[in-house]
Amino acid sequence: MSSRSAAKRAAGWGVVGLLAMIVWLVALRLVGDATSAPLDDALEHLVRDWTVWPRLAAGILVGASLGVAGALMQLVTRNPLVSPDLLGMTAGAQLGLILGATLPAAMGLPLIVAGGLAAAGLTFAAAGGGFASPLRLTLAGVGIAQCLSALIALFLSLNDRAAMVVSLWNTGSLTQFGWQALAPSLVLTPLALLVLLALARPLNLALLGDAQMRALGLSPPRLKVLVVGIGSVLTALAFQLAGPLGFIGLIAPNLLRLGLGVARPSTLLPLCALWGAALTLFADNVASTLALSGAWGSGVTVPLGVLSALLGSAAILVLLRIVPAAPATALTRNDGRSLRQWVSLPRFAFIMGMATLLLIGVGVFYRTGNDPLAYARALAGGDAQAWALADLRLPRLLVDAMAGACLALSGVILQTVTRNPLAGPEILGVSQSAALAVLLTLVLMPDVLPAWRFPIAWGGAALALAGVIGLNLRHGLEPLRLTLTGFALGGAALALIGMVIAQFTTNVAQALIWMVGSSYGRDWGDVTAMLPWMAVGCLAGLFVSRGMDLLQLGDGVAGSLGMPVARRRMLLVVMASFLVAVPVAVVGPVGFVGLLVPHGVRLLGFYRSRQRLWAAALLGACLLVLADLLGHAVMAPIDIPLGIATAALGTPCFLLLLSRTYFQRGGAGA
Repeated sequence: MSSRSAAKRAAGWGVVGLLAMIVWLVALRLVGDATSAPLDDALEHLVRDWTVWPRLAAGILVGASLGVAGALMQLVTRNPLVSPDLLGMTAGAQLGLILGATLPAAMGLPLIVAGGLAAAGLTFAAAGGGFASPLRLTLAGVGIAQCLSALIALFLSLNDRAAMVVSLWNTGSLTQFGWQALAPSLVLTPLALLVLLALARPLNLALLGDAQMRALGLSPPRLKVLVVGIGSVLTALAFQLAGPLGFIGLIAPNLLRLGLGVARPSTLLPLCALWGAALTLFADNVASTLALSGAWGSGVTVPLGVLSALLGSAAILVLLRIVPAAPATALTRNDGRSLRQWVSLPRFAFIMGMATLLLIGVGVFYRTGNDPLAYARALAGGDAQAWALADLRLPRLLVDAMAGACLALSGVILQTVTRNPLAGPEILGVSQSAALAVLLTLVLMPDVLPAWRFPIAWGGAALALAGVIGLNLRHGLEPLRLTLTGFALGGAALALIGMVIAQFTTNVAQALIWMVGSSYGRDWGDVTAMLPWMAVGCLAGLFVSRGMDLLQLGDGVAGSLGMPVARRRMLLVVMASFLVAVPVAVVGPVGFVGLLVPHGVRLLGFYRSRQRLWAAALLGACLLVLADLLGHAVMAPIDIPLGIATAALGTPCFLLLLSRTYFQRGGAGA
């Protein structure tokens, strides 16, 4: 099929689809009118003019904006699996929304635009700018989004009303009350599309590559900045109207490119606007139909944002099956130097053990008066008030230490199984899935025994990790595909979590704090419940250290030495999910510990798996206790949740780690 005939066919199907969605929307409105109390003609016209037609216009504008923005991002990154969500723009726009709520209404939209644009700029800068590879760009976007999400959770924890507003905004909706909110989009969206029409020739030349563009007198960096700016504005306009609807920008360009063969940007962009509008109305109509039919039970609805996230996650998984596999790749350190072992393992264990005990002591004695020695004497003398204070602080710090050890061990195992140095429980969606399993249990079965939280979290983590590994085995666990699969599963889990929090939770701020991770209020019951699970996981990890060493040599070498590679890999997957489930069940999905600690022990010179496991457990325990103490002290008397403190510490380290790696083709393994 020629490009011209493909474009005509795509335009025809797009028009038919859009008209069908409009008819469906009007039919749903008629069904709603038939089941409600009758209205007089004047009131009926008023309702239609102020709800139905603005909703239809919002769907077309939102879909067109997201479809074009997705196509632009994919063109700039030369990656068909990129969407605004992957570049951190959703979290940036959300942060702008929160800041705009505290300022005059006229500042709302500019701040949303500025937030999305700043997040995209940070992502590109952290990934290497114009030389960023798809994998580095994806990882940088995920890291920036997690950091911004933690910052948002901190703001929301201080304002219950704002937490409810943002939680509802996150679920997404095209519902409009009048035309006032649509005014900026009605002006700016056509203007942005006209600018893109003027850039048709440079956008077509962008397919040739940077070198060819320079030879033809074009500046690739300037074009990328302009395109990212326009895409950010379009995305922010869509988010301002409907909340985060991420799948449109991913699906529309790929349906046209892979399904109908439309490739030229000058043709693809207007068709993405048409198909994006049809897809958005389709998702909205499906959500409305499910709500009218009561398919999810009385009082339970599937918001548009949740449905779009689920569809987007499914689309990523389908596209990963369709898009051809790239050559085997690996992320490798760019300095190539071998680091000497700075300290022996026994000495390191002693130092970390003493440091952890010292930090726990500081946490117990912190702000106990002007004389810590007097407090110590009161403890020794059995003073009831002194012991009551210790009972509040000591269990929390012990939970921190055990959670840090488990997360660090899971990170070591995951990076060994995937042979990907930037794999972690939060990158692969394991923590989010375990948290969803626990949250659903607490909501649907509030009387369930606390001890059941651990196997339930284990089930959620194991399913997610098995899915991520299983879907990528035939591609050799290629890092980019592994990361995108984890992003898809984690995004679907977070969307369902947002729906559960919005519809079933009375204290939204407290639920959001738990979702970023918090050890606040943990007691001795949590310590005794967590201790045996952690001990079993740590001991089991040490028994498989030799097999982990063999797996690092490659599947072929390990198999030739007599090791059952498939069974050993599955055993390690089960163990990693187990170690993730233990802390998630108690403190929630704390991020960055399982990702960064394995690199810390490598920098100290521990390379053998047994050494790395011991060192990672000790370093992870010390790190999480330190993060909790800093969160408690920095904004006292406000207690910063544990997950927010680790994000503040972990994001700069993660971006620094990403900057010290490069995308090497033909690497061993993935």
